[in-house]
Amino acid sequence: MAGILLESGVVLVPLACAALYVIVMSNVLLTVFGLAAVVGAGAVYRLRYHYSSGARTDLVATSKQPNDRGRKQTKEADVLDRENEDFREIVQDAQEHCDGDNETIQSSGALLSEATTPDSTKYDMEKHGGALSYDHRCFYIDGRATWVLATDFDYWRLPIALSAESENAKLAAGIADAARDTWKRALLQLKTLGFNAVRIRFHWGFHSPSKGKYDFTGSRDVGSLLALCEELNILVIACVGPFIGSDVQGGGYPFWLIQRDHIRLRHLWRSAIKLWDDRFAAAEAEWFDKIISILTKHEVVTKNAHGRGCVVVVQLENHLGAHGMLGLPLALHDETRLLAHMARERVLRVPLVTNNLNWPGDFSTFASRMWIQIEKKLRAYRIIKEPFRADIPGFTVRDIVSTPVDRDAMARITQSETAPMVALELYDTDGKQDGSFSDQIEFALSQGLSAFSLPGFFKRSSPGNVDSPLRTVCAGDDYAAVSEDGTLSPDARTARLVLYAARALEQQLAASDLVGSRPWILRANRPSVRGVSIDFLSLNAVQVRRQWEHATIGTQSSSSTTQNKSANTDYNDQLGIVAYIDGREIPVDGERELAFLFSLADAPVLGKGCSFALTGTLGPRQRGIFAANILIGEHISEDPLALTASSKEIYARVALDQGSEAWVCAEESVQSGQLFFLGKCHVSGHAEVEIVDVEHAKGHKFSFVIPKPGPGLFKVTSDSGVSVTVALLSQVALDTLAVGYGVHSCVDAKSQKDAPLAGLATAVAWGADGLTWSGVNSIDCALSRASAGKHIVAISQQQPQLESGALQPIEDSDTNADEAYSKHAVVWQFVAGGSDMSTIIESVTDFERRTTSFDNLPWKLLPTMADLETMDEINVMSWQRDLGTFAYQASDLGFNASNVVYRCQVRLKPKHVMSGKILLQLNVRHRCTLWVNGINMSGHQTFYERAGKTGLISGYIESLRNPGASTGADRWGGTATFDVTGAMRLSNAEDEEGALNEVIIIVESFGVGTQADGDNDARTPRGLISAYWHGFNFVGEDHDDSEIHDHDHDKRTEQMRAKWEICGVDVTKLSNPFNSSGFPDEATQAGWVAAVEHPLAHPQWSTRTQLNVDAGVQWLRWRLPAAPDGFASEPVFLRIIGRATVYVWANGVLLSKHHPSNTESLVLLRGGACGLQAVDSQVKVMMYGWAEDSSDSTAIPVELSLVDGNIELSNE
Repeated sequence: MAGILLESGVVLVPLACAALYVIVMSNVLLTVFGLAAVVGAGAVYRLRYHYSSGARTDLVATSKQPNDRGRKQTKEADVLDRENEDFREIVQDAQEHCDGDNETIQSSGALLSEATTPDSTKYDMEKHGGALSYDHRCFYIDGRATWVLATDFDYWRLPIALSAESENAKLAAGIADAARDTWKRALLQLKTLGFNAVRIRFHWGFHSPSKGKYDFTGSRDVGSLLALCEELNILVIACVGPFIGSDVQGGGYPFWLIQRDHIRLRHLWRSAIKLWDDRFAAAEAEWFDKIISILTKHEVVTKNAHGRGCVVVVQLENHLGAHGMLGLPLALHDETRLLAHMARERVLRVPLVTNNLNWPGDFSTFASRMWIQIEKKLRAYRIIKEPFRADIPGFTVRDIVSTPVDRDAMARITQSETAPMVALELYDTDGKQDGSFSDQIEFALSQGLSAFSLPGFFKRSSPGNVDSPLRTVCAGDDYAAVSEDGTLSPDARTARLVLYAARALEQQLAASDLVGSRPWILRANRPSVRGVSIDFLSLNAVQVRRQWEHATIGTQSSSSTTQNKSANTDYNDQLGIVAYIDGREIPVDGERELAFLFSLADAPVLGKGCSFALTGTLGPRQRGIFAANILIGEHISEDPLALTASSKEIYARVALDQGSEAWVCAEESVQSGQLFFLGKCHVSGHAEVEIVDVEHAKGHKFSFVIPKPGPGLFKVTSDSGVSVTVALLSQVALDTLAVGYGVHSCVDAKSQKDAPLAGLATAVAWGADGLTWSGVNSIDCALSRASAGKHIVAISQQQPQLESGALQPIEDSDTNADEAYSKHAVVWQFVAGGSDMSTIIESVTDFERRTTSFDNLPWKLLPTMADLETMDEINVMSWQRDLGTFAYQASDLGFNASNVVYRCQVRLKPKHVMSGKILLQLNVRHRCTLWVNGINMSGHQTFYERAGKTGLISGYIESLRNPGASTGADRWGGTATFDVTGAMRLSNAEDEEGALNEVIIIVESFGVGTQADGDNDARTPRGLISAYWHGFNFVGEDHDDSEIHDHDHDKRTEQMRAKWEICGVDVTKLSNPFNSSGFPDEATQAGWVAAVEHPLAHPQWSTRTQLNVDAGVQWLRWRLPAAPDGFASEPVFLRIIGRATVYVWANGVLLSKHHPSNTESLVLLRGGACGLQAVDSQVKVMMYGWAEDSSDSTAIPVELSLVDGNIELSNE
């Protein structure tokens, strides 16, 4: 309650008064209120931090700051100088990890002078604009209007391992090929889904396991990854951090930096209060030295072996708030200034982008508008200076469907009217609504976003300990559209069609302006649509975008379009029109045919202001993207084929010879519609099509092409010979559609120079899941039970090259050929192999087990507060809990892996027992399991995740009430008391030493805090924070207790005689700091024995074991043979059911964790889109836990089973 009163009374009231006073009075007395607010906030957060750690600031590592180092070092020196050197080893370890460095750090103040301005770090458009330019509409690469449609690609989340024989070997040369193969599988899938870019977050901690050491080889070879992106023609948004997100431990900072508590991470002195730290700035510069030297070789403005580089923009930091606490302008704007300066100083040339704003919170809410006015006043009085702005101010969008973006508001806030709208994180607020990703993509494009990334579209695997507490416990990507093994959800299939449809019209859409549905003035050389509306739908349901009139084909940059316009007047006035139709207001009782009303330039107007009308439906998703004024073959022919309008949605456009194209549309039962071509056209093919010739608009002739129900293929040819081949697909075929994109160019008929063909694909295929296109015209299929024997149809100018033996070509005359698409020169048919596959898992061998021997672990004595204090200091301690608080937390010793083991040995005689019960009180983060003399005594979990949407005030109150916060400051509470009386031993009267009692505690940490902007939580205590004994004392034993003057000494001396020990894994000494469970014996080869009593035998592939909780930590392992030929991509899962803690390795890679719950877990052992390669694998499982059922207190049923293929998870 005291914390709540302090939080609300001392912080919120002064700040609110200051804000109100500025609004009402707006005079210089604001300074007084501002100072009072800062002082009050500092006092509260100082107290709150004391509540968080529960210990004295001069002893506990979490609260050591630069001004505390002298006191701490003196205390440690006293310990080392004492005759008793029991704690020497652990104090030295703590000094190694936490102590300050001796080198002198040059002040970064010179870098932050007024000379470092937005202009001094601005992208040089004049010099590099020919390769990359941008305006408020989109990016232009080599003069071609380009979208950047991305999803996050976290290379450090992909499990990559060597063979089973070298389980614990360091990354070697052989792993580079495995890394490339794994990356390529994942990148090809996302490219085949329609994305043309990825956002890569470069993880500082993944590359720097210890101070001064950086690794960019093997699975960390990001230069090879960028080269692969260039090879696959995938653009990259490079997020260099240093903070990369709240889904990873420490926000991506290396553990060695987190452990050095004299450095203020993100310049945070206390939560929400920042003080500039030159040491932290120097560490950032060290990281930038390494990562930017790699990026500069792969920028889009750089020519290399693959043509151009792939890095189109570089993101600085992530979620670095534009404002400080409660929206006050207290943020250090120089943070971004310094990072931009360092990037340009290291010769980074591409535009710099930030992700420091949130839509709509930082743009249109009442609070944001209020603080905008406050900032103006503060700048007028020169209290704060102008904020630094990068080239492009990116932002985060939470549910763009319900809160459409406002370009004018963004331009007003960001003061960047010439920058495109870039949403570096685009997702639904709760991430669990059906169709969320497809909705977000379609609405983002209709509202004019030129670049975005979708976090969570692909389910992010969680190997090792990379996850923050938020994802470790809360299963962060349950809403993902694509699972780990590559299985597509219905929403993923819909999103894929939306991306395909958008990219087919990229030339018209990327550089476009939003126009109204009513006709606009247009003068053109040929009949062109100048207005679109939909009968039965409101104007808000129709978003019409018109191609920018200066966006011509083949121009080198947006700045040069005006001079090129005169050279292309024959066809550049054919401005593409795209209408986004939202049919959610249509009743759901059935499909409704809509009337598409079009107005033509210089044509008579009929009813409702239109020149002609087409009919059509919107299809299953009740939305659509429809095109008008599309020219086919405009570079090749003087008389191109012109699609004047269409009510048929076009999902792909494939470039063929002589300027012709192939289109993919839905057949009439899926989405009905018509095509309206300019000029007299001829139709041929298998599909049944009706064509109607009409004359309209000053004698011009048009052809209505009206498909009939059913799949098939037809060809529309103009008198000039330019044609369009249209494939009509069923819904089943559309669900498996795979479009291959490459770099197209042709010889322009006017300029006789190569011109790019934006948005056109090289090939399409359908018929089975797992189809991928690599290169220009190479097809492959990931064989599985689902795809085996499937019939594949592809359209491309040349016969596709087969990447592997997964597909076999068939002739048109073959009885298996699909007659609806046969006998066409550009159609190719295949059959997927593997129809006679028997089983994926042939056998499981070498089943063994062992148990951890706690006696053989490398224990170190762990001092408590009482061990480092003198008797005089003990007497003045106000709280008994201080005596049982440990002087070092797990992170101080480098124990940042998941588990840390503690041991306490106590010898008891009957005379020591002072009451009928012996109690042990523990405070842990986050989950502990307790054994006393080999008997499991249960355990408890201290973890709090804020549920639902809470406001700022209520969120702080909840975090104060609930210990174990997943983010932000963590209060000291959360202790649990265990009655261990029944398990304790007492010696007989003749025994002088007393009976030995051994307590073992395993504490599992769910990860360190993320250090999100404003939350100083990366150093919040982890492991066993404190332990207090009750019920016995050692008065008169071993030393003179007369110095203790407190009458309540019987409650204090028990803490002094109980010696605690700790063991774990120092992650800074590992090549991969995230690949450890924390048990020192996890890699041992000793103690394994055959376990034939629990084989994973065919046909069930399952073992149900009774986990003996008294036995401690138990291990199982077995060998899983390689997959049959041709089925390397077939996923194999380990299914885990049981209320136990279970860790799973494969070939030395910690794949996943199962926490006690009624929910079963699936662990991808190999195969799929991002699993390990399907080689001979050694699988290892670690299990422990406590029984929760009093009727069966010594056993937990745990079921392990192998599953080859997709299954549905049950949730009891």
